[in-house]
Amino acid sequence: QLIIFALVCLPLLCACGGSQQKEADATYKTLTVTQSDQILKSDYTATLRGRQYVEIRPQVSGIITRICINEGDPVHKGQTLFIIDQVPYKAALETAVANVKSAEAKLATAKLTADSKAELYKEQIVSELAQAKAQEVNARNDLSYTEVKSPVNGVASMIPYRVGALVNSSITEPLVTVSDDSEVYAYFSMTENQILDFVQQYGSLKKAIENMDEVELTMSNGKTYSHVGKVDAISGTVDEGTGAVGL
Repeated sequence: QLIIFALVCLPLLCACGGSQQKEADATYKTLTVTQSDQILKSDYTATLRGRQYVEIRPQVSGIITRICINEGDPVHKGQTLFIIDQVPYKAALETAVANVKSAEAKLATAKLTADSKAELYKEQIVSELAQAKAQEVNARNDLSYTEVKSPVNGVASMIPYRVGALVNSSITEPLVTVSDDSEVYAYFSMTENQILDFVQQYGSLKKAIENMDEVELTMSNGKTYSHVGKVDAISGTVDEGTGAVGL
């Protein structure tokens, strides 16, 4: 049995030796390493937001009687976007104006018979006039709120409501949103340790921002945006849940 084992193993040993010889004779391509500067890039997931993103909601309740813009239109500050039924608010204003005139007439009559201002206050005539004027102011404000105007310049979103819809200040969806995209910001996060390294390197958070490199934006289609950006703000707080700092 020993002799048979040796005969079987011998060819294997010869084969192994031949393979090692071939590997020793093989040649490989080489590369000469040179020293040079390289830019190392770090990727961060960002959220893009315009300078302002305003949800437009009515301040009074009523039926939409007119939509003054088209979806996606550019709008300017102060432009009327929607008109809510003005009839009941005009009626309320007329009533309030009439009440003021009535209170003024009552006061003028009382002054002819009253012995002093104290007596006028005692008869609550002055306070009635003040209340009537306050109601007139409220009625005028409510009427003005029937014209829903844009508080900012921007671009209108899609409009989920149509003429005839009943709306109020507590509606779930806004009448429209106006987005000011004249400036766009990319919000992203770094770890607390990374921010600490910057602060220790430059001495302060302000100097760290000043010395940060320019950033590039890779868009959702994989292409790089044509302009570079600059980090101009770092949050002063650390998210307790993630340990991240917003930039």
